[in-house]
Amino acid sequence: MKTKFLSLLLIATIITSCKKEADTDNPVASIDNPASGEAIYTNDGLRLVATLSDNTGLLQYKLTLSGIDSLNDVGADSTISMIFVDGIPDGNKAFYIDQVIPLHDSTFNGHYQVTLSCLDVEGNESLRDTVNFEIRNSIDFQPPIIDVGGPLSDTLTYGQGFSPFGSIMDSQSLIYATIYMGKVDGTDTLHWFDFPVVQDNSIVFGAEQAWWAVDSTWAKGDYHIYCTAWDNYSGVSASVPFYVSY
Repeated sequence: MKTKFLSLLLIATIITSCKKEADTDNPVASIDNPASGEAIYTNDGLRLVATLSDNTGLLQYKLTLSGIDSLNDVGADSTISMIFVDGIPDGNKAFYIDQVIPLHDSTFNGHYQVTLSCLDVEGNESLRDTVNFEIRNSIDFQPPIIDVGGPLSDTLTYGQGFSPFGSIMDSQSLIYATIYMGKVDGTDTLHWFDFPVVQDNSIVFGAEQAWWAVDSTWAKGDYHIYCTAWDNYSGVSASVPFYVSY
């Protein structure tokens, strides 16, 4: 009886020792190229260099390329989204990526980000590694130039005013521009100039434009003249701030 008990105990010990422990460790994804803040030209493409690793084995990785227009208002195409998903053969514990992603010459200039993550064979997902960089169109990476003036004083009171003056130009293909005059928070719009048709890649306006004087319809607070402009591959904005006080 004692021998039978010892045999059962030995079997139970062997089964317990052979039971595979669950893998809860996340794999690691690390982008080595592009570098943060690096400028990439469209005719070179985006060279992605990255390293993936896991203690048990890797299953697949996911790469996302997207635009960010919040860093410079209208400077990039936030609608762009390229997603690449690929498997990793043989459940390798380490995987090295070195590939060039073609960039079309229609790509808008501006700030972009590339995000990389991976899964291991147990289904654990890595933390995402994200790098912000810049794409420059090889045809034209220079944005339009905005040179606009406004009030001579930082603060305007009742009866004081100004006439917006200046220019919006581009070296190759200015296609659209706007000028907004009003509260910074958008609650009070004085005027909105729209230039859907541009000739000779320039818009010039001076003292002959309308005079804007502070009256009782103007609310107290922060105002600005806010300009935006686009060419075929770039967008840009500029602000001339002033304050209205009574």
